[in-house]
Amino acid sequence: MTSPTLEAPDLTPIDRYLAEQADLTAVERFAQRHHTSALPAHSRYYRDLVPLQRPAPGQQYGFEVDLDACTGCKACVTACHNLNGLDAGESWRTVGLVHGGTEAAPRPQTVTTGCHHCVDPACLKGCPVNAYQKDAVTGIVAHLDDQCIGCRYCVLTCPYEVPRYNPELGIVRKCDLCAGRLAVGEAPACVQSCPNAAIRVSLVDTAAARGAAAGGPLVPGAPASTITVPTTTYRSECPLEELSSLAPSTPALRVGQSHPPLAVMLVLTQLAVGTSVVALAARALAPGALVDALRPATAVVALAVGVVALAASVCHLGRPAYAFRAVLGLRRSWLSREILAFGAFAALAGAHSWALVADAGSSVEPVLATSAAVTGVAGVACSALVYAVTRRAWWGLPRTAVKFALSSLSLGTATVLATTVASALVIGGPGAGRAATQLVPPLAAAAAAVTLLKLGAEAMFLRHRRTGASPELHRSALLLLGPLRTRTQWRFVTGVVGGVLASAVALAAATPATVLVLAVFCFAALLSGELLERWQFFTAVAPPRMPVGH
Repeated sequence: MTSPTLEAPDLTPIDRYLAEQADLTAVERFAQRHHTSALPAHSRYYRDLVPLQRPAPGQQYGFEVDLDACTGCKACVTACHNLNGLDAGESWRTVGLVHGGTEAAPRPQTVTTGCHHCVDPACLKGCPVNAYQKDAVTGIVAHLDDQCIGCRYCVLTCPYEVPRYNPELGIVRKCDLCAGRLAVGEAPACVQSCPNAAIRVSLVDTAAARGAAAGGPLVPGAPASTITVPTTTYRSECPLEELSSLAPSTPALRVGQSHPPLAVMLVLTQLAVGTSVVALAARALAPGALVDALRPATAVVALAVGVVALAASVCHLGRPAYAFRAVLGLRRSWLSREILAFGAFAALAGAHSWALVADAGSSVEPVLATSAAVTGVAGVACSALVYAVTRRAWWGLPRTAVKFALSSLSLGTATVLATTVASALVIGGPGAGRAATQLVPPLAAAAAAVTLLKLGAEAMFLRHRRTGASPELHRSALLLLGPLRTRTQWRFVTGVVGGVLASAVALAAATPATVLVLAVFCFAALLSGELLERWQFFTAVAPPRMPVGH
């Protein structure tokens, strides 16, 4: 508003100019009110919510949360969303709820949570493209958006599921503790917006954080702190272990993301590797006939399926044009190692196929066949470790490794069985006939046995529905028998049908055409069953989580 003195008619131009200069602008009035404490009382505490000095060696920044001061208003969520320009539905901070107290005096407790900027961040270790970096001075774990290819593996490796995938950008993004604001002494958005000063940034001793991680999770129900050593500290007058005294014994079941491209990739890579391994082992049964009738066909099938599997994996990426970066994390990421192993398998399978078709000589072909099989097995092992390192009980290494190995053998045997019969019919001749006669019964019997063994292991897992020994596995079993019940039933139906058809092939004394039909249907049933099982592999995972929003 213009000063009234400027309206006086007797003012000279110089007087008017001086009066205008003396009038306060909006910015100047705000600054004046700030210094005279005319702003909300909380504003003067902003500077007290961040450290006055940078972290010393052995220290880093970390969030400190006063649970008694948190009311669940979600001002921190809104401020983080607005300041960082997040898209609709995207959030880097959440507010959840746990319960405590007694039956007579229950105590609900809201819990605000964001990235914990862990001492040993799993997102950084698992990223195949080195899209994460941990600042050596501040300890802040930052995500490099330009480097990300949108594989979302960091979402799986982070036990707190902090990185959030943005489908519009095709990348994941996460909290960086408002590093730019901290660098100039400003509090992060979530800290500054909290009306009760429930969140602050403090200096964390990393050695002490490692020791505290062994004491239990951050809050009841959260993942074990020993996995990544988070630096967030939660304080409350109520002992944290009492906050879950009234929580339901079984949290609400949540079906996981299905990740169809990954499910297809896993099944097809295991089919291709299994085909190579079984064909290599079958040499001992009918070496002469196999050279003439079987090896070229199985080699080409393994190569074709392997290429399709790699193409399916690229479809999972948010930025597929940058898939070539996926081996940058070879030193620490099992995903990079898996990609390298399967890439080598595809190259060796291609060379093996060329050697057979071009008749490159008996000395080269066996070496290529063996090398392809070995690299393929290494790739399957890497696949198991890709999921085992996430520390989800449903993806535990023994269970996942056995599951992937039996899938490889089951599908590989069924593929070689169908290829053997087809080769005998298409190529014809006494060599092909002898190969089919010698190989079909043992291959069919092996396919049936491996399939029934795998189905038995999957059925045995369902016993966890009655036991509380592992809450995580208990929830997975309940998912399989609850929301996923229909697909679970179809998985067993297709598996049993495939196993029965394989047995029929082994015992059939019919024409080659009938045996071929049975072998093809056996293969189709087993493949369908494995795809359903792999879909369950992703959707039935039920890890511990930070308190979810209510």
